[in-house]
Amino acid sequence: MTSPAHTETAAPTAPQSTVRRSRKAIHLTIGLLAIVGIAFATTACTPEMMAKDAIAQHWGGNAKCAERIAQRESGMQPTAVNSSSGATGLFQMMPLHKTWIKNELGYDWSEMKDPYKNSKAAKRLSDKNYAAYGDGWAPWRLSGRAIRGGGCPA
Repeated sequence: MTSPAHTETAAPTAPQSTVRRSRKAIHLTIGLLAIVGIAFATTACTPEMMAKDAIAQHWGGNAKCAERIAQRESGMQPTAVNSSSGATGLFQMMPLHKTWIKNELGYDWSEMKDPYKNSKAAKRLSDKNYAAYGDGWAPWRLSGRAIRGGGCPA
């Protein structure tokens, strides 16, 4: 028999605790990123917001009427193109104005899908029509005729 003094006993070990790292920080980070992503997606510039900004920038006090015309002409879609007439952009500028737009503003026809350039070209056309006929809205009248001192056609 062996004496108890000679028996080997294992040294007492500290109880092993499972180290659990809190996942709160990870979940919080993921949650914040999701919120920021949603906020960014819902506040990004839409084509309609860009169109309204372009109109406000170029049309000043006539912006409300110009917005209604752009809504009627293109549905406030800057890249709208009429398949039968080739009219392009917010204000549906007609292809017959290509040369005038190039000479007057230096824009290529392909740039008429830019809401700011289309709005500027439309405003310039409106100003020219007002000077010549007393009706800046004539290009967008359904009749196509100028009405001296006429109001907003949309």
